[in-house]
Amino acid sequence: MIFNTNYLRGTVKIRVSGTMPERFINLCVTEEIPLWGITKTDEDLIAWIRLQDFFRIRPLVICSHTKVKVLSRRGLPFIMKRLKQRKMLMVGSCIFFALLYILSSYIWFIEITGLKTIPEQEIRQIAEQYGLRTGNIKNAINVKKIEREIPLHISEVAWVGINFTGTRAVIEVVEKTMPKQEEKLPAHIVAAKDGVITEIIALNGQAMVKIGQTVKKGDTLIKGITPQPAAGVDGQLPKTITPVELVRAKGITTARVWYEGYAEIERKQTTSKQTGSYKMTINMKIGDKELAFNRPQGQPFAEFETVTIYKQLPLWRNSELAVESTITIYREINSQHMEKTFEEAYNEAYAKAIQVVQVTIPETAKILSRNYEVLKTPEENIVRVKVNVETIEDIGQTINISQ
Repeated sequence: MIFNTNYLRGTVKIRVSGTMPERFINLCVTEEIPLWGITKTDEDLIAWIRLQDFFRIRPLVICSHTKVKVLSRRGLPFIMKRLKQRKMLMVGSCIFFALLYILSSYIWFIEITGLKTIPEQEIRQIAEQYGLRTGNIKNAINVKKIEREIPLHISEVAWVGINFTGTRAVIEVVEKTMPKQEEKLPAHIVAAKDGVITEIIALNGQAMVKIGQTVKKGDTLIKGITPQPAAGVDGQLPKTITPVELVRAKGITTARVWYEGYAEIERKQTTSKQTGSYKMTINMKIGDKELAFNRPQGQPFAEFETVTIYKQLPLWRNSELAVESTITIYREINSQHMEKTFEEAYNEAYAKAIQVVQVTIPETAKILSRNYEVLKTPEENIVRVKVNVETIEDIGQTINISQ
């Protein structure tokens, strides 16, 4: 509280010099004039005094036969004095803060979040229709009304919330979760990939394959027709045959599927790393003349890589003089040669081959086995690994058929 009061009223740092500056301090104590931060420099005393008390010490200075010099000033009165001397700066600051306050009360940006299927333009049009548009005052916008009207106009909207952040209005939209409509068009279930059938159950339609049968991609597994009666023991069909109708096939079509992955790793590898040193050459073409700057003599470094930047200045008005520049940067590199052991190269190749296979295996597939094989090659520098993965998964794919 003392610091704030002194800052508001102003303080002065003074130097007291003379034969007996201590006498000045004693007189100030007698007159109840507070001093603080008193330090001694050579034969002088330095202290802080309040601005209002500074004008009372003149008789004390005369009485103590000392001299007082002002070293520095602090506080609000001195700041206000400097501002008064710079009226244009003060007026400009006031105008700036006034404009900033006025502009901050308007909406200059509108952001819409939470949309998935609803076009943003539909939400924006309804909001503008009820007053939420750029350039409007925030206090003049009926937020509650807009939050009510948007769901009434768009049935897919479940909830709307509007918040103001500075000069930005954020419209948060929550869409309704619409139930998926079940497809009713007639369809077959065909094999999406090669495999051996392990389970086939036709819930709707007629099964066209049996357990243990090998199928290829595109083969029909469950046909989208009403089930037809099987032949009797004597091979005769029933006398009453139900007319064939197209239906949407449904069922379980599980099969064993095999995947194969391959990867190879070089044991001897060379890596390059930039050292940070570089040299730059600039070639400038002005009309038909070419100028070169900093062109290196011979190779700039023992090992380096080159980056070329081409720039062309726009043609001046009523001038056909073309100015082109080509900047070539030579960056020094260090090549490092390393050799991996067979075990390191094998582990890296195996992991890479497994990664290649896993990209194609569905998440719902059940992995039965993983087998790997190191391929023999005449090149000792390369390690090649092949991975075979066996899975059980649903290979059925629904394909619509015409009526």
